[in-house]
Amino acid sequence: MNKKILIIKHGSFGDFILATGAIKSIKNYFSNHDLYMLTSIEYAEFIKESFLIDEYILDERKPFYCFRENMLLLKKIINTDFEYIFDLQNSKRTFFYNLIVRILSKSIISSSRPLAHYRYNIPSQGSEHVTIGLNKQLSLIGIKDFFQPNVDWLENKKVNINIKKPYVMIIPGTSSSGLYKRWPSENYGEIAKFLHKLNFSILVVGNNNDYNSALPILNSCPEVFNFLGKSPPLVLYHLAKGANFIISNDTGPALLVSLTNTPLLWIVNDNNISLSNKPIGKKVYKISSKSVYDISIDQVKNTLINEKLI
Repeated sequence: MNKKILIIKHGSFGDFILATGAIKSIKNYFSNHDLYMLTSIEYAEFIKESFLIDEYILDERKPFYCFRENMLLLKKIINTDFEYIFDLQNSKRTFFYNLIVRILSKSIISSSRPLAHYRYNIPSQGSEHVTIGLNKQLSLIGIKDFFQPNVDWLENKKVNINIKKPYVMIIPGTSSSGLYKRWPSENYGEIAKFLHKLNFSILVVGNNNDYNSALPILNSCPEVFNFLGKSPPLVLYHLAKGANFIISNDTGPALLVSLTNTPLLWIVNDNNISLSNKPIGKKVYKISSKSVYDISIDQVKNTLINEKLI
């Protein structure tokens, strides 16, 4: 029977994308082990066809006062008898998990949180990219061959896309906690009108919660193709593959679409968060200011012209 390893990674979506390289590095190094992942159902569904993970333990991240549910989860982790536990989430919640596991099992823990057997002390945000930090964490156990984030498994899935080319993708939304990272939707509307006059088809993508951020674009340019709520990761990836370029806020989907190497105009606040979480793709054009609200429409147009994207 193979020995077992547990990888803990909950999210967010962008952080999960950036961790895919570290997950592959663990898989490559421990090729004779069974890899388990502790995650939410949405990320288990996302990565299952990568064949990087053998088994999943689902974690709904119940509040800590849900004592019984959390103890049952921890009991399952302890009873599975993992040789190693790689905490790639490195959160307050996983510190609690690590504490209980450290006391009640012999599992060897890799984490940036206290009590880990192999602890990587993460420097201040902005000092290094997230992927570099994860690689340094893994290196403490002896892993030396590192992989870049990738979502190769999406490439092999068929998706029918019937959009007139050339087309451009716009990602105007963010999570509810990331409102300060949203470039004004009215600006996206002006860009959409500008590009439509140049005979580009325009796609707006996101989930249903992005409707308010997309509405000014839809109103400004009625010809826009509305993919809100119709662009799960697989569809989003293939839409991005076929686009001439993508314009996006600092949001998780931008990290996914950058891996297609389609040119990405990344409109962001110039701060430690954007330094640590820059998309990995080969054609990322960062447009930044202390506040995204200070970035003008002309700056975006000039980037498109200077990079010969239009």
